[in-house]
Amino acid sequence: MDIVDSTQTGFGLKDGRMCAPADVQSGLACECTCIGCGAILVAKKGAKTRWHFAHHNVEIGESCAESAIHAAAKQVLLEHNSLRLPSMRVVVYGQATSGQALEESSVLLEERVVRFERTCAEVWEDGIRPDVVGYRGERRLLVEMYFRHRVDENKRRKISKLKLPTIEVDLSDLDISTGFDAIAQRVLHETGYKTWLFFPNEEQERQRLLAGLAARIERANREHQVEQKADEKRQATRHRKLENDRKRREAANQRYRQMSHEDKVRELRERLGIAGRWPYYLCKKGDGASAIAEQAMIWQAALFSRFIFQRANSSFELKQTSVIQWILERFESGRSSPESVRAEVRLYLDYLAACGFLKKLSYNPYESQGYIVVHGALDPPARLERPRTPPDNQLAPPVQAVPAHLPALKGRWIWRSGRLTEVV
Repeated sequence: MDIVDSTQTGFGLKDGRMCAPADVQSGLACECTCIGCGAILVAKKGAKTRWHFAHHNVEIGESCAESAIHAAAKQVLLEHNSLRLPSMRVVVYGQATSGQALEESSVLLEERVVRFERTCAEVWEDGIRPDVVGYRGERRLLVEMYFRHRVDENKRRKISKLKLPTIEVDLSDLDISTGFDAIAQRVLHETGYKTWLFFPNEEQERQRLLAGLAARIERANREHQVEQKADEKRQATRHRKLENDRKRREAANQRYRQMSHEDKVRELRERLGIAGRWPYYLCKKGDGASAIAEQAMIWQAALFSRFIFQRANSSFELKQTSVIQWILERFESGRSSPESVRAEVRLYLDYLAACGFLKKLSYNPYESQGYIVVHGALDPPARLERPRTPPDNQLAPPVQAVPAHLPALKGRWIWRSGRLTEVV
């Protein structure tokens, strides 16, 4: 099993170069020293532990392992004279008064490999000493590498004054088990662990984008203001229309309430084509006093005319709340509470569903109870007769098929003249 602890380091310094344990002999014969503290190192290349270096007769310093990885990373870059640069994309964000998020962006540099003519380590550049400087003609690229401490703000300001492109490579997740191959992959090829500390003309491009973004935000705000005014105008028009419709309905309902009983009956007979007796299902009286201050034959026939008559097989879904609201506006309820009216109307709608005029839709807890008109004629649908048991010496008469448009009657109700009779 590999064992890694804080007394180990992954690289040793020999003849001015960082070496991995595999590059040198075992034990003190490795002739390596610690890049961090200068102590003599022993190459540990056993079968049970991960190959590493250990300090000889001294305790390892706090930053020895960090310094070894840092020096190895610099050496890799100095020996290869190239690395892949991350893209440089400038993005600015803003928000219009409408809440719309806006952004402007541009790419100053696509991801690419840069090859240097030469590279130097820790060259002083006007008060700072970057880890590596890459040269290509008169152009320079500064490279910083960090294991534990990022470049601080003071050094960032100095780099900005130099106006030289500078990147920072993150080595913080590497440990002593990291070999040269992994370090080369991190420093030379990967871009996900590299960030730009400074890029020439970045700030100028950011200001240009901000100006463009500000113009877009201003334009969006103007458009939003125009749309707001148009929306306010539409809302005002809609409110006036709704108010006018409400007033018209209120006036019509008031005129209807003032009509005599005879006039209401005459009008409903004309609408529904009632010539003789008043249909029993349009005069269904409940137990006790009605919550609606109008005779049952009037309000039930009016409901039937308004929502059911000649509306069969339509795609219109009848909502229970719409019917109740119409009843509350159309007829007076006297001293009864609106809830009492609602209960009475719900019972009557269920009665019409049992009669076969309506089909009650599946219950939805988030919506009002819905119905579909399946029979819109004045006469009720054909009755469902209970099959009679014939004598033993006679054949059973054929059972009349239930019309396809009729719903299944809840509780197995069948019709009798003027009432519902439960099948026993």
